[in-house]
Amino acid sequence: MKQRDVVLSVRGLVRWFGPVRAVAGVDLDVARGEVVALLGPNGAGKTTTLTCVAGLLAPSGGLIRIAGDERRGARERRVAYVPEIPTVYDDLTPAEHLRFVAAGRRLADAEAAVASALERTGLSEVRDRAAGTLSKGNRQRLCLAGALVTRADVVLLDEPTTGLDPAAQHALVAVVRGLADGGAGVVISTHALATAFDAADRVVIIVAGRIVVNEPVTRFDDLDALRTAYLRAAS
Repeated sequence: MKQRDVVLSVRGLVRWFGPVRAVAGVDLDVARGEVVALLGPNGAGKTTTLTCVAGLLAPSGGLIRIAGDERRGARERRVAYVPEIPTVYDDLTPAEHLRFVAAGRRLADAEAAVASALERTGLSEVRDRAAGTLSKGNRQRLCLAGALVTRADVVLLDEPTTGLDPAAQHALVAVVRGLADGGAGVVISTHALATAFDAADRVVIIVAGRIVVNEPVTRFDDLDALRTAYLRAAS
């Protein structure tokens, strides 16, 4: 990977919670236009890593650069973070929610950005319904649409497939690839190995706060090969 292509660079990331070391020296590069699947068992350090990158949690040590910038404020503006539990304003419609997101980024072409995000996530038909009436799958899509609107350099998705049916998971893959095709570096934390295999360019497995596997997805012949590698690494 050429250095000029790297949009996220993490070096020696460490995070302690009291006596517990949740992340133990993570090194990770993500290129612009690349999707990285972050895999690992519960408690492995996936969410802690993502929230540190997002600027929501201060690292205990290490460096994080977004598009070459270490400053925390700049990082927060250049990163879109979608948590496992979709967070939307129930009384707002999807269109209103996305306008609110666009206003926070001071987009000159906010309406065009909102319309494009609704279309790309399949939400155009429900754009004027209260978000609180949407299914969990559509609420998750709305959070992804927010990531599209921000036009962030780095998009972090924490367990976005939780509670989604197979059709919704398949649609999610298309949205994730669309984010990367638009020039973002995407990190998706997931337990859904099929989603990781279909969406990702590279697979990173983290166990006990350390990266133990970092391979292109083409390294695995099929989903069974990825599953075997995951179970071996996590055991």
